[in-house]
Amino acid sequence: MHAPKSFDVICTGEPQWKLAGRGLRPGGGAVNVAVALAREGRRVGLATVVTDDAQGRMAVERIAATGVDVGGVTLTRPRAGLLLVDATGSASQLPASLSPDVDEPRPLEVPAAWSSQVLLLSGLSPVVSQAAALCKAARRARREGTLVVIDFNASLHLWVGRDPRTIQMVLREVDVARCSVADLAVIGMNAESVRKALRKGATLVMSDARGGAVATGPFGEVAFVPPKPLPADKQGAGDAMTAAICGELTRAGTPGESASAKWERALRRGHAAMLS
Repeated sequence: MHAPKSFDVICTGEPQWKLAGRGLRPGGGAVNVAVALAREGRRVGLATVVTDDAQGRMAVERIAATGVDVGGVTLTRPRAGLLLVDATGSASQLPASLSPDVDEPRPLEVPAAWSSQVLLLSGLSPVVSQAAALCKAARRARREGTLVVIDFNASLHLWVGRDPRTIQMVLREVDVARCSVADLAVIGMNAESVRKALRKGATLVMSDARGGAVATGPFGEVAFVPPKPLPADKQGAGDAMTAAICGELTRAGTPGESASAKWERALRRGHAAMLS
């Protein structure tokens, strides 16, 4: 049983692992956003599944050391997996759900006693059980008055040959959907198809490789065009933008501030976060 806890933001999603020296370090959208927000002084809870081995337990300790509440992290038995190494020498671990001769991964679950202003769901999966788990978490959060944000964080090796219709049930439950142009290409959707899947009152935030972004919703359209493109080494910093958006959604704002003004500020802060 978990004790009741209230957070600014709860982050949930499958962790990813990056090769660092002789070992793997924790990463992925949920972890990266949680750590970034905690370092800003936000109250952040992390709900994810980590292998119950030396590497997994060390990862949880490192995340907790940044100020993130890891009480929602579940330890599960180690699973076989494949390590993908790219041309630069960096590596990421292929989720066990896509490795041969293993069971389907345990679905993510946010502790029932936890509450927050914002719930971040990071990483859309074509695995039906994973999508259903995110859908369940989103529905419960919205019933409690929580804003639900989904960051697509689409991985090419997860989505090759998969049907994007599996995620429509998740998109119907969110208040904000954040994606990049590259995410949509990986999944096989476009901005119009995402908008149709969202509820009428939801907001779609789409970013591009330059670091610009467009937010569309009941308030109309707000666009941020950066004065110059992002440096090449910053173009993969989408988690920083997601963290900035989640942070802005927890702010009270100024009296009388319009929704479009709030989104304009959020997009500007998101771009600044990507540069830092």
